[in-house]
Amino acid sequence: MVVSPIDTGVLTLYMLGLLAVGYWGYQKSDTLDDYLVAGRNIPIWMYIPVMSAVILGGASTIGGGGLGYQTGISGAWLVIMLGLGTIALGLLISTNLASLKAYSLGEVLERRYDRYSGTIGAVIAGIYALTLAITQTIAIGKVLSVLFGVEQNTMILAAGAIVISYTMLGGMLSVTITDFVQWCIMTVGIFFLALPLGLDAVGGFSGLAAELDPSYFDITAIGWQTIASYFLLYVLGIMIGQDVWQRVFTADSTETARTGTIAAGSFAVVYGIVTALLGAIAVVLLPTLADPELALPRLILEIVPVGFSGLILAGFISAMMSTADSALLASSTLFTNDVYKRFVNPDASNETYARVSRTLILALGVVMVSAAIAIGNVIQALALTYALLSGSIFVPIFAAFFWKGATWQGALSSIFISATVVIATIWLHGFSSNLPIIYGLVTSVVSFTTVSLLTGPPAQEKLSAWVDGLDSSPSAD
Repeated sequence: MVVSPIDTGVLTLYMLGLLAVGYWGYQKSDTLDDYLVAGRNIPIWMYIPVMSAVILGGASTIGGGGLGYQTGISGAWLVIMLGLGTIALGLLISTNLASLKAYSLGEVLERRYDRYSGTIGAVIAGIYALTLAITQTIAIGKVLSVLFGVEQNTMILAAGAIVISYTMLGGMLSVTITDFVQWCIMTVGIFFLALPLGLDAVGGFSGLAAELDPSYFDITAIGWQTIASYFLLYVLGIMIGQDVWQRVFTADSTETARTGTIAAGSFAVVYGIVTALLGAIAVVLLPTLADPELALPRLILEIVPVGFSGLILAGFISAMMSTADSALLASSTLFTNDVYKRFVNPDASNETYARVSRTLILALGVVMVSAAIAIGNVIQALALTYALLSGSIFVPIFAAFFWKGATWQGALSSIFISATVVIATIWLHGFSSNLPIIYGLVTSVVSFTTVSLLTGPPAQEKLSAWVDGLDSSPSAD
């Protein structure tokens, strides 16, 4: 089954609209703040949708529906963990992040510790963000190729070119507008069209229950080991992801950052449950799907009227693009702000940094598309980068906010030692094991605490400057 000509037209117009938004963002991006953090001026009514859009990408929408098709309501755990991690970020450090008025994770580490901890942390986070963008690009190509009946690599190339173009042109301003539109489409499509139409097609909840095995309604059917794995990967990972942090930096006040981040995480939890439920509905209506990850797109084509289905499918594609563009911009920001600015040209103008960031988006975008076409599946690479991100820099980042005795020597040694442990454990136990993150976190805590106590206390002048930065919260308009 492929989309109708009407739906094809809707999808095509939507993609052209993304390019138009990119050009608009290019015209409006007058400063580095505009380009990297949307002027730090996003109000809460827009912040909640765009933060939600960063979280709810291809893994959340297409992957969550696929897990629902396979395991029922317990397939929601992946997205629930993303939501819980976002809520924790909002509760614990979102106001601090907004107060710092930084651009990147590496910059935050440098302010608290030293430039080398900041650089190494930025490189790890930058590689993670790029790998995330690659996975989203593969997902986009996969879905588009099935919907349009066109070869997957061709659709990867086309979709990748669109993402690179509007992100490079307008930066965070363009990403903000496209994410807001995507959230609106997905919210209406999932909650007000797909869910009621899907339930009506199967005779409501009672009809669905009569058709499915009871395990589809068991919240733990996916298995406790998988749930624990999702916690380690996604709760911890999303709390220190540059793509999410960069969105926090766009808030117009600390209150917007806190309330908006918590609200976006809560929305993600509900969204995860609904997409898993839609996956279960697809089992009844489409029982012979070869690929579970196509459950939601196929279900939309089956139950939603032509035209509206094209718009929702455009939202699905945009959901993946919203994660890809945020990750691509995040990677570029990290390498610009924490490598180029720190070591190559520290005295350049903001216009130069914006130009370098655009150039890096283009270069990293080429890598993104090329890798997506060349290897087709980067799940192992994503597991490695998630393990490195959580296992080696989670502890130094959170210690920066909650332990005044933390030293740069503790941070630097912790990152090196725990990264080595993570890589070695993956080599011994494989990518599917939870041990790399567990061993990495334990090693990070022990080495960080020990070295900080031996080399402490930290320099009072640097610590005072850090505390002053946390207290200088921007006021709401």
